[in-house]
Amino acid sequence: WRLCWRHRQPRHSILGMAAAPAPGLAGPLYAFAACGGYMTLGPLLILLNNHILHGLHFPYPIALSALGVTFSAACCRLLTLTRLVPLTRPELAQSRAFFWRTTLPLAALAALTLALGNAAYMHLTVGTCQILKALTPAITLGLSYALRLEEPRAPVVGCVLLMCCGTAVAARGEIALPRLGLLLQLSANLAEAVRVVLAQRLLSAGAGAPLPLVEMVHHVAPYQSLCLLAASAAVELDSAEHRARAAAAVLGAPLAFLGASALGLGLQFGALLAIKVAGSVTMKLLGIARNGSLVLFQAARGAEALAPRQLGGHAASTCAFVIYTLLRLGYFGGGGGGGGAAKQKAQ
Repeated sequence: WRLCWRHRQPRHSILGMAAAPAPGLAGPLYAFAACGGYMTLGPLLILLNNHILHGLHFPYPIALSALGVTFSAACCRLLTLTRLVPLTRPELAQSRAFFWRTTLPLAALAALTLALGNAAYMHLTVGTCQILKALTPAITLGLSYALRLEEPRAPVVGCVLLMCCGTAVAARGEIALPRLGLLLQLSANLAEAVRVVLAQRLLSAGAGAPLPLVEMVHHVAPYQSLCLLAASAAVELDSAEHRARAAAAVLGAPLAFLGASALGLGLQFGALLAIKVAGSVTMKLLGIARNGSLVLFQAARGAEALAPRQLGGHAASTCAFVIYTLLRLGYFGGGGGGGGAAKQKAQ
């Protein structure tokens, strides 16, 4: 908790307006609430989506992703249209260059990440998906090196290799690991890594400071929703029978679908708020702890049987991820590689 409070950043409201630091005990309580919300909303969303896909018999992961993104797009558009959140750069809405170079690529990659990630839960357990997600930093680092965005130091490379080995050991602990589920989750990791590297490259090219969260969602989410809806219509809801089955599931449990959409929107705002009050270092460590706690929670409540090999491999990759994060943020004598000021902005 001292680490969380020490690395806090100047506090802002969710809508991007400046707020005065809270006096006395209210400041730490505010930071605790923000970080606690981020730690809670993510696992809740994963477990609820898993319940919808399996418990409510809604085997349409792309459509489920589309519902959440459409809800976020509608809410953020409403905030900007009513000027509760004024656009800081309204000229971007008319910029074709911004659309083709930033909006559309980020929307397509974000849609691909969500669709493949949710599809993986149809074939893999929640714990296994969280274990495989530990490979994302390794893929991101490899792409960054291939595109000459940075040159990682030997300790960073060693941590990445340890993450890969730990994940491989953990994945081997599940005897009947479906190949399709493995392919889907690894593809989701790749799409997420490409999205992160693309954003870093845009910053390196002088794209300027990142847009506020609501404004970025205002630009990206509608096209992300269109990508997901088109993919779902072509792959999942391509017949009247499937469309009727999906509609019946939504009408049969509307609160579950509305809750998943609201959790998705809340998670985006919660992540932004946690970064502002706790800083990027603590935010990365909270993400590591959140994934690990979800794996242990699933094993503790008996929802998934995790072998000691799986737990050991996941523990090794998690420890490597903690050291990797601290190395990349310069906590052991310099950053993780080249890239200068642009790299610091991207981190």
